[in-house]
Amino acid sequence: MSSDLAIDFGSATTRVADSRGALLVEQPTVAAVDVDSGRLLGFGDKALAVGVGTAGRVRLVRPVRHGQLVDIALAEEVLGEVVRSAGVSRLSHPRVLACVHVGATHVQRRALDRALRQAGARQVRFVEQPVACAIGAGLHIEEPEGIMVVDVGAGTTDVGVLALGGIVTSASLAIGGDDLDDAVRTSIARRFALVIDQSAASEVRRRIGTVEPAGGRPRLEVLGRESATGRPASVVLSEAEIMPVLEELVRPILDAAVDCIATAPPDLANDLLRSGVHLCGAGSLLDGLDRRLARSTGLPVRTVAEPGRCAVVGASRCLAQLDAVRPGVSSALRR
Repeated sequence: MSSDLAIDFGSATTRVADSRGALLVEQPTVAAVDVDSGRLLGFGDKALAVGVGTAGRVRLVRPVRHGQLVDIALAEEVLGEVVRSAGVSRLSHPRVLACVHVGATHVQRRALDRALRQAGARQVRFVEQPVACAIGAGLHIEEPEGIMVVDVGAGTTDVGVLALGGIVTSASLAIGGDDLDDAVRTSIARRFALVIDQSAASEVRRRIGTVEPAGGRPRLEVLGRESATGRPASVVLSEAEIMPVLEELVRPILDAAVDCIATAPPDLANDLLRSGVHLCGAGSLLDGLDRRLARSTGLPVRTVAEPGRCAVVGASRCLAQLDAVRPGVSSALRR
């Protein structure tokens, strides 16, 4: 069995698949680090469990933010754990195809290349996120007809118009689901002097968050603590109170999609009237985003099946052709 791996080392979730498309790892991208020694104590769900039981002695760290490695040394350790969790020995030196954002610089790609090689990879290649998402969604990117992908991840949004196997026009924004949650937390703290955690903010976004007024949703009670006293407290919120907070961050995504269409060759832009926009990434599940995107672009919009997993699924499908020359798959930079 091939030990080749496809890895989507995302800001919120890390996913690994093999060349058959089997999902081997799906864990939160969070590490538990010993405060005194700096030693890695666990990754993913294990890290969260360690953090709960050892408050004050353990620091929970997210090694990826907005698609960038914020701590390269920690990322190397974490990716070593990820490879082992996938059931692949470092001694087997797997080939790795890693998803990267279209805005990733040479420095950022080199950092990920180094981290993966330290984790045991003998060869590293990259596939850009819109390409991986399109392949994972079952789209035929090798055709001359234009295809558009909007991938809203946890830390980054990638927009791309594709044709003939590669990206024709693209944009990358440092905006994602995490930023929506942060905006919700900040707004509640400012308006109600109530401090809530990340999971509570995420629940608010999922249950009453929208960028298209729907009405009829029950109000949501949110638990937290008073910022002045630290005492437990709560506030009851409606979708109308959350919508302006999310709108401020969604607007740049809509603008980026419109700009990509405007800069695409006219024949490809016309193709999009038939093929439409394919919405990917876990952040794409924000209520009303598909309708807003359709109205802004004038194109049909479809949310793909399993939007959070389509990138790693697409990358896994590329593994079988890893030695072939593909416009959307690049060799890792030489060190």
